[in-house]
Amino acid sequence: MKKVLILYFSGAGATRKIARLMFAHLKEKCTVELRSLEAAGKLHLNEYDAFIIGTPVYYAAPSYIVLDFIEAMPPMKRAIPAFLYNARATWSCNTNRILAKKLKGKNVITIMNRDYRSPASDGSLIVPFVRRFFQFERQIREKVARDCDIFLSRLDTPGIKKGYIPHFRVSSIINAPNKLAGQLVTFPILLHRNHCTRCGRCIRSCPHHAWKRDAQGYPVFQRKKCENCYRCIHHCPAKALSLSKRRRPKKLLYSKQR
Repeated sequence: MKKVLILYFSGAGATRKIARLMFAHLKEKCTVELRSLEAAGKLHLNEYDAFIIGTPVYYAAPSYIVLDFIEAMPPMKRAIPAFLYNARATWSCNTNRILAKKLKGKNVITIMNRDYRSPASDGSLIVPFVRRFFQFERQIREKVARDCDIFLSRLDTPGIKKGYIPHFRVSSIINAPNKLAGQLVTFPILLHRNHCTRCGRCIRSCPHHAWKRDAQGYPVFQRKKCENCYRCIHHCPAKALSLSKRRRPKKLLYSKQR
């Protein structure tokens, strides 16, 4: 029986949901482990037969946390096949291509890649009246299950370990100004102090350590450390954080999840 490791990073929660769907489907078909990169611990990567690696898409690129993990990986002793996926709101552009090229240098070979249309952590805050930004694509559960079955079948295909690099997407050229703007500009995340309960969830849960406490226990935003995942806003139980000075967010993604 194949031993598969699912590794993912999730900002507001979309990539995590897909990873959990994969785990639920695969646990009846192979030996599978599910690990968030934030709590992966010490991993003996050479013990696995295959990887599934998931990332959110931030301005047409993978999360820095996923890229940093790959950079720190030792090269595998043998070629290990991988299924790459991303959770994207609009365009994923060359997200999977970037991952595949970096993984190839670690002897991790891409044999499958997919992108799944998911809720938009930024769009849902900026234009909350657009329902599309709060929804996964239709039949996401069925699509994920089908893709997992295809991946398992490919693991037994002769010659599959040669792998491939996903093709270059022309959409990345069209999206270049948006990507550049996103990389250069980090929106300030604003605190509505009269609603803040000083629970500290934003400080504890920020994957980039972009929050600290002030002398009174209120969270203080450190803009240079932020990657625009907006987990802090979407997971705030009091809706005390937002991108607007005037308005608190009306609707959040996964606000009940920790």
